[in-house]
Amino acid sequence: MIDDVASDVRAQAVPSAGGRRARAGFWLVAAVYTLVMLGGTLPIPLYALWAPRMGFGPFTTTLVFAVYASGTVLALMVFASLSDRAGRRPLLAAAVLAAATSTALFLLADDVGTLLAARFLCGLGTGVFTATASAALGELAAAEHTRRVSTVSTAANMGGLGLGTIVAGLFAQYGANPTHLVFWAYLASLVPAFLAVIVTPETVTPRQHPSMSVRRPTIPDGRAARTEFLRAATAVLAAFAVSGLFSSLVPSFLREELHVHNVAAVGAEVGLLFIVALIAQVAAPERWIAGRRPASAFLVAGVAVFEAGLWTRSLPTFVAGTLLAGTGIGLAFRRGVGVAQRLADPRRRADLLSTYFLFAYTGTIVPALALGLLNQTINQDVATLILAVAVVVTTLASALSRPTTAIA
Repeated sequence: MIDDVASDVRAQAVPSAGGRRARAGFWLVAAVYTLVMLGGTLPIPLYALWAPRMGFGPFTTTLVFAVYASGTVLALMVFASLSDRAGRRPLLAAAVLAAATSTALFLLADDVGTLLAARFLCGLGTGVFTATASAALGELAAAEHTRRVSTVSTAANMGGLGLGTIVAGLFAQYGANPTHLVFWAYLASLVPAFLAVIVTPETVTPRQHPSMSVRRPTIPDGRAARTEFLRAATAVLAAFAVSGLFSSLVPSFLREELHVHNVAAVGAEVGLLFIVALIAQVAAPERWIAGRRPASAFLVAGVAVFEAGLWTRSLPTFVAGTLLAGTGIGLAFRRGVGVAQRLADPRRRADLLSTYFLFAYTGTIVPALALGLLNQTINQDVATLILAVAVVVTTLASALSRPTTAIA
């Protein structure tokens, strides 16, 4: 069965780093992982401030969001799996430097072109760090701590995403310089983050000369393992489609329809989705995480309720939908990371995790771009409803597909 196959594969693993240094490295990587993900959502509440200054509208906002996701996808297809050969530490360090360069561009941005470049580079750094850090955490932890690995990895991802919008909103609303102070603070925080990566133990031995190419998405061997992985990957694609739709829609909806102009409140509402996802990962019963259907049920209910909030212009209804959808996203993501870690060949761990995150970030691109294009021709409520129906159909297809019980 799948667990037996995974155990046989783990027995062939490259030895993981051990001892106190490995334990310290585990928590250092988790902390920097959170910080890098935080940087990925810092710009979201600030688009409303950049738009009048740079002269762009809703479609450009959508495009900037999609460019970030595109950079992440490119990183996952080209760079992220390099750490299986070149080592985890060099790729982690490069991703932190990419985040620092992106932050500097945000500080210099006074036109849309620079904003797009900053967002794309931010996506590249996030994509590389996401897959590499997830693999490194799996190797720095002892073999008996697989549950801790999936919990910490998903908590760092979702927690960072949620904190980013909240922190940016607070800085923008109450800081001296709404679009600069938060990036100066973030840039300063990346200095100790870089040093933390440098002192983290390397877990890939022996290292090989890296060769760069556009990689084909890797999936596990064996019919049952492939089916389990693809089902989990499809579920996270639908979950991230919800988060992409939500992140693209919420700032303009709150500002234009509900007349909420407090940037901290906008950041908190976007961040709420990810914070609830984090809480769901940590606090949900194990049977909810292990099963396929609880995540799908929460996602479908969440989409339905926040759609009702959009149509009725009801903030309480929209917030209720946020809570339900966030729970579904957290459950789907936590389960998927656990499946990918368990099924991965330890010698190509980052490769399979890159495929998993490729599904996730592809899910954010499609609704963002589709919403921007549909908004040019039809009412936003109708456009959002079309995308919501597509997300629900994908979610149900993943949840209701028949399991495979034998390995071919």
